[in-house]
Amino acid sequence: MDTLKRHLPFSGPEGLNELKNIAGRFEEKIYTSATSQSDYLRKISLKMLSMESRSQNAMPNPLQSNNASRSNEPPHPA
Repeated sequence: MDTLKRHLPFSGPEGLNELKNIAGRFEEKIYTSATSQSDYLRKISLKMLSMESRSQNAMPNPLQSNNASRSNEPPHPA
């Protein structure tokens, strides 16, 4: 739920209830497809990591932007 709250917009009790429904459906889907407890935990962890990665990629880091613009410059001789 915490990961969903950070990454999906919601407002008020209805939005929170919808997040609970999303979390429940997701958990049930993973539980049904998992072959073991460790597979279940692995799948949930990977999904949460992918959500975190996507949100970080959606918000560009200003330092990365500066480095990207500098990459067009020719390398300086040592």
